Amino acid sequence: MKFKIIHRHPSERLILLFAGWGMDPHPFENIRRDGYDLAVVWDYRDLSATWIGELDRYVEIAVFAWSFGVPAASAFIAAHSSLPVTARIAVNGTAHPVHDTLGIPTEIFNGTLETLDDRNLVRFYRRMCGGSRSYSEFAKRLPARDTCELRDELKAIASRSATPITWDKVYISTADLIIPPDNQRRAWDEEAYEQVELDGAPHLPDFKYLLDSTLTDKQLVESRFRGAATTYEANATAQRDIADRMLSCVTPCHRILEIGPGTGYATSRLADLGEVEAWDLALTPAVESLAAAGRITARACDAETALRHLPSGSVDLLFSASTVQWFNSLPAFLRETERILAPGGKALISTFSPLTMAEIHSVIGSTPRFPSTEAIRRMIPSARVTEEELSLCFPSPADALRHVRLTGVNSLGAATSPAATRRLLDGYPLTTDGKARLTYRPVYITLHRPL
Repeated sequence: MKFKIIHRHPSERLILLFAGWGMDPHPFENIRRDGYDLAVVWDYRDLSATWIGELDRYVEIAVFAWSFGVPAASAFIAAHSSLPVTARIAVNGTAHPVHDTLGIPTEIFNGTLETLDDRNLVRFYRRMCGGSRSYSEFAKRLPARDTCELRDELKAIASRSATPITWDKVYISTADLIIPPDNQRRAWDEEAYEQVELDGAPHLPDFKYLLDSTLTDKQLVESRFRGAATTYEANATAQRDIADRMLSCVTPCHRILEIGPGTGYATSRLADLGEVEAWDLALTPAVESLAAAGRITARACDAETALRHLPSGSVDLLFSASTVQWFNSLPAFLRETERILAPGGKALISTFSPLTMAEIHSVIGSTPRFPSTEAIRRMIPSARVTEEELSLCFPSPADALRHVRLTGVNSLGAATSPAATRRLLDGYPLTTDGKARLTYRPVYITLHRPL
């Protein structure tokens, strides 16, 4: 496999994009995501990764794999399990590249291989793009590959056995003309936690949209919550209710790790029940004061990546309220949580379902990135997972949007341009008495480690 970093932010986080067959970095040169370097992997004639040392500087690696890049990425992840991989996202591919029911049907694959020449390669690219208009854009950055090596690449891909791993999320384009969508759905029934369909999209997706809607710009999250620190406590009504419910389930214990203490609402109460260490992207003055008073220890860090460095069995209680929705891989975080719990230990975690703030998302046409409750149950079958609804009512849509801004949760992806704000104000659904309702759908995850 070949490897090239095509965009440097610079960052300690990397998007590792496994491209499809016939690709090189050229088609991806205009794609980037704030807060991340971006590297492309291509050419699967062999799967050796002589460039693996170039990943040493990264504290987090998010893997995106497209088309025939999926089986290559599966083998890579399985062979390099010590890498700090968080997100595993597959797009329009499966771990079974040549398969009559789980990939490209054998007859179609063999026909492509036997007739491959420059003219038919262009036809393939057109089908991949879904039509002439999209192909005209793709053609501005054509891969510099010759058909002889592409033929060898196809043969090598077909000769390998599948390396099934479980992926966090898979995207399936409903208008994919390369890998039948029904085959993709069947393949992922057992090998992915969550499937998302891209209605009417071709085999070549909008990668910029996928990166923006799937990965968190953690620097933006940090800055927005830092900006809202003075207003959060007075406005975070739903978040306080969620924390109170979770705190009612806490009993005294020894070692407590709180992830996402925010303004310290739960932290001060946890400190009465055990030795608390609090982690957050940025520490608020309230949490720093608790640390200065010796009631807790506190650390500014990205808990999603820091957790993997804790010893196994080292925590009696992991407590995290309304935080993990910012993480790039909830499955990876839950696996690490299960590992660090001591015998008899417990984890209390809350996140949000995709129905959270449905009033906003329905108007601007966005889709929250949160996994469904059913997907979370698949991620961690040993946990108890429940969902509830909390509704806030405001005098007007403007007041509802002001609440969103004052709590910092506008980082959830709600559009903030003037045009989008006007569309929200004009189209926000109102109750029969003219009020603006804002709905939260918290999801509670309770995990026990047996004695």
